[in-house]
Amino acid sequence: MSLSKIYYLCSSLLLFLSAFVFLSPGLISPDMIYPKRIDSVYIELHDVKFAGEIVSKQTSEDETKLFNPLSLGIPYTEFKVVSDDALQIDCWFIPVEDSAANTIVLLHDLNESKILYLEHIKQFHDRGLNVCAVDLRAHGKSEGLEFSAGLPSVRDIKLILDQLLSDGKSGRIILYGKGTGAAIAIQVAVYDGRCDALILQNPMKNFNTYLNRYSHEKWGIMQFVWKPVFRREVEKLLEYSIKDLNLTEMAAYTKIPSLFISDSDDRFTFTTEILSIYDSSAASRKSLFLVREAADEEENGAGYFNRITEFINKAIPRKPSVSRYKKLA
Repeated sequence: MSLSKIYYLCSSLLLFLSAFVFLSPGLISPDMIYPKRIDSVYIELHDVKFAGEIVSKQTSEDETKLFNPLSLGIPYTEFKVVSDDALQIDCWFIPVEDSAANTIVLLHDLNESKILYLEHIKQFHDRGLNVCAVDLRAHGKSEGLEFSAGLPSVRDIKLILDQLLSDGKSGRIILYGKGTGAAIAIQVAVYDGRCDALILQNPMKNFNTYLNRYSHEKWGIMQFVWKPVFRREVEKLLEYSIKDLNLTEMAAYTKIPSLFISDSDDRFTFTTEILSIYDSSAASRKSLFLVREAADEEENGAGYFNRITEFINKAIPRKPSVSRYKKLA
């Protein structure tokens, strides 16, 4: 075989491999970028377990009625905000009667949605908090195909806070984030500054380590093929460098009261790492809450939700109600 043919063969092979790697994100579709869309239809088809019960299959007429706070007897309103890239982000607002009540904003983890947080909604509402449950972009009923744990989602939450604070129905704002939702919550706290407390469950130490563990679990020994282009796509969606999403460093700039929660079932974050975030936090009041098993949220729900509510009530008392009537002499 002549040298020119060998050169042509090698060049063709390299070109093919380059094209394959370049196009691979669309072929492998990692759920870090293209998450599962969990909504009432998904739950109906898959019989997902939530709120301690197996949801039986329903007719399409029952989907809206079954999978929202009203199914628990709790009135709510649905509202949407439009992101700067023209996506509609879907939210529920569940008010309590007390006009001075604080509002807790629920930010779910990757591959979840607000529909899986009905128990949280009920428990926090019963404890006197307004609740705003959010479907992050590309999740639940929110629009979009690609998820970002970076600036696009941070801007989405800022729009939601604009809405909550403009209508006068919210007192102080508490951000509750789980997993990737915790990463978004702490970014909002650092870059926006309008939330008054953080509840962070299983926050990652840094996004670089998180992606390495994700890649290892998804592709195993083949991660060397997929990980470079996967990281490139994730970084593009973040809108900044992966190494800059470091919660340990960000916590050092967060002075608002912060509760750090760790459970033993999370695959990508460890208690020792959450402890390092806790240690670096500059919060005026901070606490560490260790949950032995993730199932404890449902099986021993009262203790879980009581602990969170107690922290909130001590850290940020409710704003005093403003009366229309003058005080009698």
